[in-house]
Amino acid sequence: MNTPEDVDAWFRAHGWFPGRDVSDAVPAMVDEIAGRYREAGFPVAPLGTATAFLAEHGGLRLTLDAARQDHLYFTPYLGYGSAPADVAALARDLGVRLFPVGLDGSEGSPVLLDERGRFFHLHHTGAYYMGADKHEAMLALAHAPMRDAEDFFA
Repeated sequence: MNTPEDVDAWFRAHGWFPGRDVSDAVPAMVDEIAGRYREAGFPVAPLGTATAFLAEHGGLRLTLDAARQDHLYFTPYLGYGSAPADVAALARDLGVRLFPVGLDGSEGSPVLLDERGRFFHLHHTGAYYMGADKHEAMLALAHAPMRDAEDFFA
């Protein structure tokens, strides 16, 4: 995967199409993950950028590595156990709000979207900047290593 067109083709192969609209399912997705973060003591609030992304991409499961059965899920998930605290710390350091929009299933790493539309990836090795939009983010994921999120701290 090397171009935005490659990203779109990958998404299409997994059920996405231009104009896809699952916005009716978004409130339940958002409410569930917001409740789980609140229960963990680190509340998150839905962002317009996140709900718009989920309205078009929510529920997709994209194959990362078929042999290992690794997938990228565009449904808000908690991720690993300390993810809510890590999301709160990253949001504080970046000086923006974040909302989980997906999960890299290979290691339970949350994919986050900020209020500016930028994507971040939380991994047990640290926090990473994926890109300014979905195309940059998926290209960064395909061509790791990603940039350290620290480069974007406020």
